[in-house]
This record gives sequence, C-alpha cells and structure tokens, in this order.
Amino acid sequence: MSHRRGIIGGVKTLVGSCALSALLLTSCASAEDVAQISSEDTSSAPDPTETIEPTASTEATAPTEPSQTIESTAPTDSTPTAVSTPATPTQTPTTQEAQLAGKPKVGDCYDITKRQFRQQRDGSFPVRCSRRHTGETFAVFNVSSSPTGSQTDKVWRTCHARFPAYVGDAATLSKLGLTLILPSNAQTSAGQKWIRCDVIQKASYNSRVGVPRTGSLKNTLRGGVPREFRGCVTRWPKVDQAVHFTPCGRRHQAELIPDSLFLGPPEATYPGVATAKTRSQQFCESVFQDYVPETNNYYYYYPTKASWKSGSHNTTCWALDTRGDGLPPS
Repeated sequence: MSHRRGIIGGVKTLVGSCALSALLLTSCASAEDVAQISSEDTSSAPDPTETIEPTASTEATAPTEPSQTIESTAPTDSTPTAVSTPATPTQTPTTQEAQLAGKPKVGDCYDITKRQFRQQRDGSFPVRCSRRHTGETFAVFNVSSSPTGSQTDKVWRTCHARFPAYVGDAATLSKLGLTLILPSNAQTSAGQKWIRCDVIQKASYNSRVGVPRTGSLKNTLRGGVPREFRGCVTRWPKVDQAVHFTPCGRRHQAELIPDSLFLGPPEATYPGVATAKTRSQQFCESVFQDYVPETNNYYYYYPTKASWKSGSHNTTCWALDTRGDGLPPS
C-alpha cells in the first residue's frame, strides 16, 4: 500500500499523511464537515450552558428535515338502513400542536436513528440511559438561530477538549467517539438555539453514527479502556475503506492501542508535521507492545494542521499483523 513507509529499529512503521487525513479527519469530523452544519451548540459543563456569540460571516445552511403528515381515518358503517334517521351531529376534531422536546441537558440519552445522525438533527425526547439509546449528551451550547461556520468549528473544538472530562479519556483510543447534533426544524422554528455534543459507541473507527446500547458512558474510560470498548479490526485499515470494529475476542489483524499522545491543549499552535511525526512515532514505538506483545509491527496517525484546527490533538497507535494470519484473541 502506498501509505506505508519506513523501518525504524527493525520495527515496521506505517505512517502517512494521506492515511492520517483520511481516517483521522473523518473520525473526528473536519472543520469543513462541521461548517456545513447549522444551528448547533454544545458544552460539557453540567447545566449552565455556554453562549457562543454570532459572528458576521456566511451562515451555514442546515439540511432540511422532511415533515410527515399522519392522516387518521374513522371507520365507516357500510350496513344499509331501511329507515332514514336524523343525522347525528358530528364533532369537528380539534388539532393539537405536537409537543416538542425541550433543550437538551448534559447526561440526557437519545435513541437517534441513522438518518438523524447523517442529518445531524434530532428533535426526539430523551430516554433513560438504562434503556436502548444511541447517543448521550455531554455538552450543550447556546448559539444563534443560524450558526456560522466559525461558530460550529468552535463548538467542535470545544467538544473534543471536553470529551475526556465526561468520558474519562480522549476520543481516539477506543470504540467511543463524538458527534454534533442540532435541533429539528420544528424546534428551531419554536426558538430553540443550541448545539449538543453526544458521545457514541461506533461500529467503525471513522463513523459518526452511534450503535444501540444501554447504560451511561460517563467515566467509562477513566480507569483505562475496558475490553468491550477496545478497537480491533479483522482486516488492517486502508486509507479508502471504513475501519470496521470486530470483537477483540476473535482473531484480528490490527488493534487500536488504548493509549495516545496528547500533543497540546486547544489553544496550542500546531507543532508542525516533522515534530508531530517524530513525537508520535517515538510514543507509539514505546507503548504498543505493552498492549499487544504478539507483534513487532505498528503504525500510527498524527494530527495534520487541518485536523489540529478541528480539535484533534492526539496521536493514534495501532498494533498490526502483517503476515495475514491475525493477532490472537485477547
């Protein structure tokens, strides 16, 4: 594969800005992706929500949400009557406005559909986290009714920074990730102006769609990455393919190391490609066999300038089986 290169200390090291930007950016959403979203808001602090002031730039447009009309039909009596009787007065049905879910709160869980994840809009009511759900809110921000690209970028960066405070560690070391969710069109029309950020359990490394689960994810990674959230893949990742997770209890060719290098806080400037690569390589080489001693091979993703801007400041390390017979179940 064209993105593999380099042998360092007898250890095959697979590095590539192409692989990095393709997988890392899609896994955490690039600034360009986020800028296409409108009316969003997130904050990781409990109830007091932050307000991001609107800026005088081009407004982002949100995908429209098709409205559904449900018609109800009353059963008719088809039995003929021989005698005409006075017509019974009928009552004109009164229509009631559909009740809208209110502004989300930190700790709310939602059973979001794949379509809603793709549109990044959800107007559903929260459910108990002990029941089936696909997203859990860890941040909520107040925004303008039509947030600008710079606003959504700021929200995304802030959510990345706050993810560890809620979940326990970075969004780059496990099956857990994050996504931004906006109000539905009906909620926006009713004056709701927020963006929420949800932690999700992913089916693939670069996904922003949550899989159904039960139980809260708060503090899940605080003591390390539990086995159920370790990221293993049957076929080792390629640049142009989704990296689908498989249970680590099966043979697999690549395993996401549940440890990463944090290269700088949100306000830090990008350290440059050379520094990011060197530090990432040194870190991954020093830790990967602590977690997967069965292989001498690894590769890593380091932040590019673009992914750094979107809030991803962590190196991702993978242990790799290059022979094709797979790493043993663990």
